[in-house]
Amino acid sequence: MLRILLVEDDPDVAMVVSALLEDAHYHVTVAANGKEGLDMALQERPELIISDFMMPILSGLEMIAKLHEAGYTNPILLCSAIPETQLPTERPSYGAFLRKPYSGAELLDAVTRLRKKANMS
Repeated sequence: MLRILLVEDDPDVAMVVSALLEDAHYHVTVAANGKEGLDMALQERPELIISDFMMPILSGLEMIAKLHEAGYTNPILLCSAIPETQLPTERPSYGAFLRKPYSGAELLDAVTRLRKKANMS
């Protein structure tokens, strides 16, 4: 079962997204901010991370940069209501971007594409 870390500061969004992913047979752990997400990712090494961009303590991009510095190489899906073209120009790489609000089908499709790209079964 693929282990996904969901980093989302909005509890309602976190609850809905984690339920959707669990219904699709993924194991989901939730972090409420970028610092918590960083700590959990480095400790648990999930196969995939789904992260919001705008969060307290560390933004999604700050968290991703710190993960890369620590050697984390698994796929990351960054989500934001801000268009990708308006994110900071100097940003760490992530596997895919999903614009909020997104549908459940769009999220599951993005996860599937990242899994295929990373050759995860």
